[in-house]
Amino acid sequence: MKIGAGNARALALGRAYVALAEGADALVWNPAGLAAASQRELQVGILDWVQDFRGEYLGYVHPTGGRTVLGGNFGYFSLKGFDARDSNGVPLVSSQVEVRNFFATLSIARSFLYEKLFFGLSAKNIHEDYSGPVTDVIVGDVGLIYKPREHFSIGASWQNLGDKEKVAQTMRWGLAWQAGDFLQVSMEMAKDSDNRSRLGLGAELLFPEELVQVGQAAFRVGYYDADSQGINQESALLKRLRLDRTAGVSFGAGVFTHQAFGYGVGVDYSMSPMGALGVAHQFLLKFKF
Repeated sequence: MKIGAGNARALALGRAYVALAEGADALVWNPAGLAAASQRELQVGILDWVQDFRGEYLGYVHPTGGRTVLGGNFGYFSLKGFDARDSNGVPLVSSQVEVRNFFATLSIARSFLYEKLFFGLSAKNIHEDYSGPVTDVIVGDVGLIYKPREHFSIGASWQNLGDKEKVAQTMRWGLAWQAGDFLQVSMEMAKDSDNRSRLGLGAELLFPEELVQVGQAAFRVGYYDADSQGINQESALLKRLRLDRTAGVSFGAGVFTHQAFGYGVGVDYSMSPMGALGVAHQFLLKFKF
């Protein structure tokens, strides 16, 4: 639940997203941001994490016609190809072992004070199957976003509220500021119940649809206070870019157009070097209709 599956934009921005959360992206970060959606939104995503960990994601947001917005998502994760051992530590060569985890969320959000204050709630089921032990737990999320000015926002969310012996709880708070028409910066502090506080910083360079003609584009970079994760010995590209020792720096891009088949269509991508563990990638395909 700490990976950030279903939000390539947040990962590209160094996880500094709690005050920027909007639309379907908000489902996994801050449910209050759902209330900013004015159209139905559908997202389909693929997560290529480290050590052969894979994920698929589906999210949907549905405005009700007033100030209330409903949403839901589903994320499925699997891991294959690792060795299984018996109680004495002897490898079980012929065994077929697979990890299958998923989460499913239902959310509701509403705006207040002429769309200056946003509030959201989520209920989430988390299923873990480690080829033997199976766990199901239901937790909740609460989120707030306040926009005292047009280009400035404050956000906070409390995630996975419930049995913290089974699922780590996360508290986030942060700020976001749009500095003119082309630059947006953000900051977030996150505290997991089983770890220390972490700082995230993000910057997003924006090119509006009027300028690019075919659509709007965004280029993103972020920093996250990650632990050292060793040196990457496999990627020649990371070595040339001097990112082979890097963990916590992230990059990404997004493109969105309103001119495709009469619908809004977009793609988000994030890349996060993780030292000796490799590089994590996430792709999201978005539709607004």
